[in-house]
Amino acid sequence: MRRWPGLALVALAGAVVVAVASAADTKLTGVVGPGFTISLVDAQGQSVTRLAAGEVDVTVDDRSAEHNFHLRGPGVDVTTSVEEIGQRTFTVTLRDGTYTFVCDPHPAQMAGSFQVGNAPPPPPPPPPPPPPPPSPTRPAASAPVGSTLNLTVGPGFTISLKTRAGRRVTVLRPGSYTVVARDRSAAHNARLKGAGAAKATGVGFVGTKTWRVTLRNGTLVIQCDPHKTSMRATVRVV
Repeated sequence: MRRWPGLALVALAGAVVVAVASAADTKLTGVVGPGFTISLVDAQGQSVTRLAAGEVDVTVDDRSAEHNFHLRGPGVDVTTSVEEIGQRTFTVTLRDGTYTFVCDPHPAQMAGSFQVGNAPPPPPPPPPPPPPPPSPTRPAASAPVGSTLNLTVGPGFTISLKTRAGRRVTVLRPGSYTVVARDRSAAHNARLKGAGAAKATGVGFVGTKTWRVTLRNGTLVIQCDPHKTSMRATVRVV
């Protein structure tokens, strides 16, 4: 007869162990709305990040007719409707893996996830793309758009395009310019070609001509036609 109390204590201890291990004791609460918020917490009010596998009760408090609460993952796919307002309880069995909860109409703004069992955490987001390479620096223009440029040929074997201040022109921006061509030799001529220009004095002409040219991106060539190998210069139009 003295053995009965010991047996009763063992039986009671076994009952306690079974009650604590029961997965049905795990209760989760999901809340969506009324604004653009969605959450899933445990019985202590802590955000759910990892759970053991097993059966859980998920009570969803849907507070907006514009949102819903959609829980899905391995073996689970439960949701409230978008128009639904109120509480619903789902009993689901969680397995190892990743579970997500989202508002279907607004998945980019309203979403969360948690891990079950020994599932690895989701991979980190990819790094942002590298910044684009810097744009090449454009060289400084020799003269502003709209300027007057002086084209001079002769009297010797020389040809040049300069600003009114006497600086040699090497770079120009696309646009319109006035070119004053001074041909000082009957043995030469002055020609502009390329980058949208096509102007020339005649061989044998001595004097001054004024041209209005509109330049495009490219290479502007200044040359004397009879001596284009030795009397030639170029200007970048960029």
